[in-house]
Amino acid sequence: MLNLKDYIIDSKLFKTINIDDLLFVKYSCLVEDSQSEIWAHENYLAYAIGGEKKWKTPESEFKIGSGEALFIKKGANTVYNYYDKPFYVLFVFLPDNFIRKVLDKHPDIISKATKRSYQNEQLCLLALNEVLSSFFNSLLAYFSEGVICSKEILRLKMEELVLNILTQPENHKLKQYFIRIGQSQQVDIEEMMQANYLRQLTLSEFARLCARSLSSFRRDFKKTFGTTPNRWLLSKRLEYSRFVLETTNKPIDEVIDVCGFKNCSHFIKAFKNVFGISPNRYRQRHFENET
Repeated sequence: MLNLKDYIIDSKLFKTINIDDLLFVKYSCLVEDSQSEIWAHENYLAYAIGGEKKWKTPESEFKIGSGEALFIKKGANTVYNYYDKPFYVLFVFLPDNFIRKVLDKHPDIISKATKRSYQNEQLCLLALNEVLSSFFNSLLAYFSEGVICSKEILRLKMEELVLNILTQPENHKLKQYFIRIGQSQQVDIEEMMQANYLRQLTLSEFARLCARSLSSFRRDFKKTFGTTPNRWLLSKRLEYSRFVLETTNKPIDEVIDVCGFKNCSHFIKAFKNVFGISPNRYRQRHFENET
């Protein structure tokens, strides 16, 4: 699965501005597939300049067009491309540590925050007012030829962006997420794994997603779930595959894909080991018992 930030940096195909831990990218869609699986180990904002693109998770989906912005939490999702016109976007990668630093400078924001129940939504459409729209357009000016980029000014502009989001009632879901980041020094392993266990990520990639080395990820995972990552992932994926078999008519190759398994033989063998029956026979018995 493609890591978006690594791809942007390694390919050198796009205009980028790197300010310490912040990355700004003027991106044009070069992927030929109508849909693709991507992941990112950092949060990012997507501000559409032209064309359309859709991001989708198991729980939600959003399509954005010119002048609209979407906040994508670190994790994996499916993106859909539309080729009736080119898609251009400004990506702004926003690491947790930067959000924490802004909140540390403005502790009154957390103390005055209205308590709301936290909703772990991977995608969040950004409510844009005139100030935020002007902010994104001003960032685009830094990609023009001959414009001198000031690290200090860009860092201050990013602080301004975070503060604008935190003080706008329309973006309360994103505000709660930022505050949650500010109140914790580490990524919540349980939250991150529950949101991404259906994705075909390696253990090293899951560790990176959780902002840990592989060894510390394994250790903290065992403390959280009481088992190893491989056993937990297999159990969760098999349980979800059973749900898909019971509730849809998807062919087995599609079930494998949506449940995070890499190949048919591995899935069928694992399913039979746990449930004592093949997936196809399980589905057949289930629908026979329903009638």
